Amino acid sequence: MATRKRRTKGAGSIIHGKDGTWRFRKDLGADPSTGKRRYIEAKGRTKAEARERFDAKLAELERTGLMPGSKSPYLIDYTERWLKDYQTRVKPTTYRTRAGRLKAVNEVIGHVRLTDLTPEHIRRCMRVLGERLAPSTLKDHFVSLKMVLDDAELEELIPVDPCRKVRPPRVEQREVRILAPDQPRRLIAAVDGMPETRRGPVDMDDNAETWGLLFELAFAAGMREGERYALMPYELERRDGVPGIFVQRQIQQYGRPGEAVIPKWLDAEHLYGILWLTTPKTRAAIRFVPISEGLWERLWARIRRLHIGPRELVFTNQLGHPIRSSTERYHWLKALEAAGLPRVKVHSARHWMASMAAMAGMPDDARVSIMGHVSLQMTARYTHRDTASLGRLMAAAIPDLHDDNVEIVEVG
Repeated sequence: MATRKRRTKGAGSIIHGKDGTWRFRKDLGADPSTGKRRYIEAKGRTKAEARERFDAKLAELERTGLMPGSKSPYLIDYTERWLKDYQTRVKPTTYRTRAGRLKAVNEVIGHVRLTDLTPEHIRRCMRVLGERLAPSTLKDHFVSLKMVLDDAELEELIPVDPCRKVRPPRVEQREVRILAPDQPRRLIAAVDGMPETRRGPVDMDDNAETWGLLFELAFAAGMREGERYALMPYELERRDGVPGIFVQRQIQQYGRPGEAVIPKWLDAEHLYGILWLTTPKTRAAIRFVPISEGLWERLWARIRRLHIGPRELVFTNQLGHPIRSSTERYHWLKALEAAGLPRVKVHSARHWMASMAAMAGMPDDARVSIMGHVSLQMTARYTHRDTASLGRLMAAAIPDLHDDNVEIVEVG
């Protein structure tokens, strides 16, 4: 009697279905990073067709390192697979930035196989990119590459991440220039007298009110740009008689519908063009920020005058579309010029607010909460004390170390 020939162990299974189709199936073993078993399967109308599809899938898995092959995958191929997974776990802006960093890295060392990567490859990559990048940006490229290679190590595609043997690029924290305590008032006052030079019909009174209120919110509430652009009347609340803003939303540039990949877990609503209404930067950024009665009344006066609904944007352009950061920056610089103030960034207003809160003696936990940060260390980076406040603190802390009575010795 003829003996039945068995397939080689690990070669997989060939299944001929009752419907006449063929299936190739193979157990890839446990995933080193999750411990779950993995399978690869392909189906075809003929045995040859099923085999061709199976081989193509197998080659793709070996190319990106999802399955061990005869050769280690190239860094650029593994990065491609890594980014597909990363895209499902982060917000579109975070993904876009990370993908850009890794693209630049792969232009230098993407042709190297994972197992051939050495610390010198990493150092050379940083040297090449460092010729055209700022130190802080270069360090983010290094961090991005390390994230990829850490996962390659976790998947047992390499014994150890070579980035662990390389010192990250050095970054010196730059001091953020902010306005003096009394200067924001001058900036906001200068908005009323600014001529409008952009094309199209413009309501000058509404235009001045828009930028005056937006700038005031930046200084007085320390709100991020996207949070201010997303402000709606329902976020204006009184708690225990205290007027304030319950920051819950922000506007971000995610891309046009159909082009932007929005993860299922992300709450995002398309507004216009590439702009989306979404949740704040972190959970800590969802916060209640007290504001003055004067600012509260000015905001509600605008809402009532323009008949703005509870869930409609308080600030829009002349066409009714959301405010863009480039447009605000244009008016910000014009206001600085009109007020004769130094050229500082819009985001510096948030630093100004954190600094003023610190100089007023606001406790650390309160400042962290108002700023919407996750740690005091981050809030400290936003705090800048001026010379006058430091002088007062030193005068109160250090007593006079000499007696007032000084003996005068006459000569001659």
